[in-house]
Amino acid sequence: MQVNFSLYFLRLLDKLDEQNQDRVAEFINHVEQNGLYGLAGRNKSSAPQNPHTKKERANFNHAQKYCLWHYHIGIPNYTGEFGDMISEYILHYQRFDDEIVIVDISSHPPFELPSIDKL
Repeated sequence: MQVNFSLYFLRLLDKLDEQNQDRVAEFINHVEQNGLYGLAGRNKSSAPQNPHTKKERANFNHAQKYCLWHYHIGIPNYTGEFGDMISEYILHYQRFDDEIVIVDISSHPPFELPSIDKL
């Protein structure tokens, strides 16, 4: 699977410390070699399940329209069981058939979808 980056994320990546850049590099290498299968952290669509409120419906539409997913990257560390481990920071990306585009990294909670200018 091919991995690309938004311009926003490329600028952000340079500002991460070496350890966090290494975590991102590990994710990239895994995805390029294995696709999105067998990842250590939780990886899921960013579209809320069963949206009820106006904000949840707007987030659902935004996530669906821009194919947004997120991955718990293990920063600062992981908790839980392999394949579903969670962490404070998540990597936001757009998921397409044979490509992902990494667009942002942020703390979670709170969960915020990347804005259009970050895509």
